[in-house]
Amino acid sequence: MSSARLAALLALLAAPAAAQPKPADEAFRFFAGEGRASTALRRVGPTQGSPVPVDVITAEEIAASGVVNLWDLLRFRVGLDVVEGRSSAGSNRAVVSVRGTPRDNSHELLVLLDGRSLYDPRSGVTLWEQIPVQLQDIERIEIVRGPNAALYGSNAGLGVINIITRRPSGPFKGEAAARGGTGRFGELSAAGEASGERGGLRLSATSRTQGGAPTAADPGTQGHDFNRDHTGNVRGWARVGEATLELMAGLDRQNFGKTSGLKPQGYMFTDFQLARLEAPVGPDSTVEFRASRNESLSSDFPDPAGRDTSSRFWQYDAEGLHSIAWGGGRLHTTYGAAWRYAASGSAYLYGATPLRTNRTVRGYLHQSIEVVPTVSVMGGMNHETADAGGYHKDFQGAVLWAPVEEHSFRASYSRANVKPQILHRYADFNFDIGNGFLGGHLAGNRSLNPSPLTNYEVGWRGQLRDKALTLELTGFYTEIRDHINLDQTSGPNVYNLAYDNTNTVILRGLEAGLRWRAGPGRSLYSNYTQETVADQDAHAIYLNTTPRHKANFGFDWALPFDLRASANAGWKDAHKADSTSGAAQAEIPAFWRLDARVSWSPASWLEVFVAGQNLEQPYRREYVDGLLVPRRIQGGAVVRW
Repeated sequence: MSSARLAALLALLAAPAAAQPKPADEAFRFFAGEGRASTALRRVGPTQGSPVPVDVITAEEIAASGVVNLWDLLRFRVGLDVVEGRSSAGSNRAVVSVRGTPRDNSHELLVLLDGRSLYDPRSGVTLWEQIPVQLQDIERIEIVRGPNAALYGSNAGLGVINIITRRPSGPFKGEAAARGGTGRFGELSAAGEASGERGGLRLSATSRTQGGAPTAADPGTQGHDFNRDHTGNVRGWARVGEATLELMAGLDRQNFGKTSGLKPQGYMFTDFQLARLEAPVGPDSTVEFRASRNESLSSDFPDPAGRDTSSRFWQYDAEGLHSIAWGGGRLHTTYGAAWRYAASGSAYLYGATPLRTNRTVRGYLHQSIEVVPTVSVMGGMNHETADAGGYHKDFQGAVLWAPVEEHSFRASYSRANVKPQILHRYADFNFDIGNGFLGGHLAGNRSLNPSPLTNYEVGWRGQLRDKALTLELTGFYTEIRDHINLDQTSGPNVYNLAYDNTNTVILRGLEAGLRWRAGPGRSLYSNYTQETVADQDAHAIYLNTTPRHKANFGFDWALPFDLRASANAGWKDAHKADSTSGAAQAEIPAFWRLDARVSWSPASWLEVFVAGQNLEQPYRREYVDGLLVPRRIQGGAVVRW
């Protein structure tokens, strides 16, 4: 970042310091909400007492960020790495990883939407662009770094991200927004809600279009990766006696282009339904039951070889849990059981047997004990069996010590497992390796075992100056044995790939974060992440693909004259970009990324804004497969009533 730009940022920070911004209810909710979370322990509690590090992105931060894509909300968070894939295959345009190994098929991170798993049961990854949620619907995002498989089971080996949507509250209110920008970007959205003492309902919808990104070979040429996306959501709740029933549903339809082969187009339709019943069964005892269903249909057309590449997967989930505090509030127990049925149908993916299924059953128990007022012990276990992954056990234990108020030290040990998914075991398909030539084949491996993960972690979290200043340090060491890799093998085709899990991967790192809340509507943050990744097989997908150093800085500041400014700046060390769709790697030099937003609210019902992402460069490369991340400038208005 140039000295002139850095000086401009500092001037923006310093200028409003003398002014007294108007207090806002939103700011006070931001301060209070950031200190509590529910994901780490599956019950609401202070983040100060969590056995694993927790980061919270509030609705106010989301509104102030000016981002267009969901994954851009995670770019500047400690311990996370985001790569805007721009894959020529077009199936996964963003890769989000925690604590290293950013790659297409990163399945150690569990992503939830209101507690419902979002991972693709075919391959265990999260397709971020297909998540049926809208930014205006998100109340908060809770990020758990570190294993939490004792409560969530497989795929929670390195962390959990829980996207929590807004629950309708208060009398009728709504908002509508329109924005447009560079790269043929346009978006219209609207939401409305109403609630009373016995129930509430919220409806929302978004329609978006984006043009293609520049190509690496010729940055002046736009790629074929256009995207047209339509999303709708409904969330309602009702009182049933002492219980609360919540119903949620959503759908997302996309048409997008692919730059590979004959430049085909892709289509995907995703929908979900969820019902959740929560009821008190005593003064400190709550039971919860949830059931959900989701389905996805996808296809490419035309296919270079005239094949039917359509696929369908569907999944049913059911879970019940009981949370109870006893022993005068010094003990807290959470236990439950869950069942899942996942099915994937595709003659293209699985050859002669086009329908593949996977059933999973698990039971879990978590216990917290306050030994003395300054020392707490927590532990949990999960027993799980699945058709595709077999049987495994997960364990988690932690000690928390709070010698003085607002300061806590923690040490934890975790044993988690990442299980193979349907595609890992049953894949059997040919793919295009360029110019419409079908010279590749992907084969599954039915001998794959769960990948056991062992994690050791220590940390400290402190709050100073009447909780206005929060500091956090975390160090970790993680070993993943029998790690699932995609390796080249011999065979009749030019390029043959098969899954195996003979590798061992070791992750080491340090995470540091600081946040200062200067007052209502004024906050600053900075964080730093240091990570190293090694593996016994010297596999290209791990060697130097994780940036060794990452640093982020930002602010959100209320200005005079009803203005508000925010900026996020992030620096990544030099690293390599990798892709599972080919053997090539690209050298990515160290770079800065700057995102910023300025808004003006002349009335309580109107906000006008301009925002930009990747402002430091007109375009840059984050990935291997042919497309670049462009600079984006966009503006618009929000009307509320």
